[in-house]
Amino acid sequence: MADRPQVLVEPHQVVVGPWAPGCPECLRTRRAAAASAERAAEMAAAVPDRELPTFIADAVAGLASAGSEERRYWIVDMATLTVTRHAFLNDPHCPRCSALPVDTEQGAKPPRRARPKLSPESSRVRALDRDALAALYFDAQSGLIPSVTSYTQHSFPFTEAVLAVPGVSREAAGYGRTRDFDSAWSVAVAESLERLAAYAPGKRTAVTAGYADVADAAVDPRSLGLYPADRFSTEGFPYREFTEDAVTNWVWGHSFGRDRPVLVPETFVYYRLPKSSGGGHGFACEISSGCALGGCYEEAVLHGVLEVAERDAFLMAWYGRTPLPEIDLATVPDRRIPLVAERIERQGYRVHVFDTTREHGIPSFWTFAEDITGTGRPRAVSTGGSGLRPAEAILAALHELSQTVEYVTVLALDPGWRDRAQHLADHPDDVVSMADHLLCAANPATFDRYSFLLDAPRTVGWRQALERWRWPRHTDIGADLDEAVRRFAAAGMDVVAVDTTSTEQTAGGFRCVKVIAPGSVPMTFGHAARRVTGLPRLPEVRNPHPHPFP
Repeated sequence: MADRPQVLVEPHQVVVGPWAPGCPECLRTRRAAAASAERAAEMAAAVPDRELPTFIADAVAGLASAGSEERRYWIVDMATLTVTRHAFLNDPHCPRCSALPVDTEQGAKPPRRARPKLSPESSRVRALDRDALAALYFDAQSGLIPSVTSYTQHSFPFTEAVLAVPGVSREAAGYGRTRDFDSAWSVAVAESLERLAAYAPGKRTAVTAGYADVADAAVDPRSLGLYPADRFSTEGFPYREFTEDAVTNWVWGHSFGRDRPVLVPETFVYYRLPKSSGGGHGFACEISSGCALGGCYEEAVLHGVLEVAERDAFLMAWYGRTPLPEIDLATVPDRRIPLVAERIERQGYRVHVFDTTREHGIPSFWTFAEDITGTGRPRAVSTGGSGLRPAEAILAALHELSQTVEYVTVLALDPGWRDRAQHLADHPDDVVSMADHLLCAANPATFDRYSFLLDAPRTVGWRQALERWRWPRHTDIGADLDEAVRRFAAAGMDVVAVDTTSTEQTAGGFRCVKVIAPGSVPMTFGHAARRVTGLPRLPEVRNPHPHPFP
């Protein structure tokens, strides 16, 4: 029968489904992405409709004739006859059932309309629904997220959600750091969904050209921070030198400053794009900064702007060796902040919160843990945060600081960690990973690199600092986005957003974007890959050392 589902016999189990219009190829790739190497090998040995023992054949026949919902299937355990029901999402890149729409200039126009927030103080239009997220995305057999783990050994709830992308062997994950495990679970899943946008465009790229051919409609890659000419003579340097006639792929985004569509180099948006899929060698290192998931377009862009502001503020302070005001935590009305700081300090670290807010006026902070035990363990740990509500931004940064302190403590269990940290300090171009940045920054022998922060800090009280962070109260999230765009424009920076939303994200009612701000200092990992050339707001790099951002 034409509507009969496929029946696959694998070692130890039988897979029944999916039913039309569910795509068997999508089910195969989703299951392969979620599987362990051993399980993937068993799947590869599957055969269709092999002769089964009668009692199993009866169960399979019953399932096959019962019908099912779209994108659902059943697994029959041949040892126990346990029957389990599973779900999967169609793969937007499936050659059998999907066809990507073409990326067009007209399609880059923002879908702006009224978007009421949860409250005037919020930066979200809806709360995350754990049950809905689990039903749509989480399944150990075929889910976009096959594994979510909550860890209880940390000072605060911490959850990891692993992302399974068809055809991609490199594992990615999202993390939730909150004050309860339920919300940490949801945040981890949402961040994992956000990571999905790194791998492939949700539209078919249609523009391939040199910058000279599209300059009137494009973002100049030089405004995004590139590399000095001598960097390209370094053996093994993985990026190619930008020239105006260097051909690359471009995708359409929206410039809020120019209020028009603009072209952005594809590799600055999809930072994990496989070279075989058109990624090639990009002009620069790009990471997840500015990628954001939201309940609507405006929410996603706003949170992308907040992240760009946070990283820009941190790096401007680091590279410029800029003294920063330290917030007196005893004056903070939100008592959760000193309590979280105290929890970290019980581990033998003194906590500092520095105000890094730049001329764009987005409240931004550098949280810093300084070891005071004198035992030679990791001496310095840093994190950052930003947000429309300063207290919530600081709380989020402190939660990450707590977890990062614990992480570097684990790194330091290696008896050779200090030798490794010293080597990285002496050979900065060997700093190539996030862990390298953390170790190099934590080296007790080079703690004087933080003298510009710690030698003579100016302490400010909460009420005094509030004037610097003042943000208008809005009921619509679009008004917050417009305020952020105006502030960036006043600081001489445009806000450009590329809509990267995939069909998987759309299924959950989400929008995803990549935000870039030409002229801001981009976060990168790997000291040789830092992008500090051609940025007018950073005319001089006074700090030559690898940044300490985790």
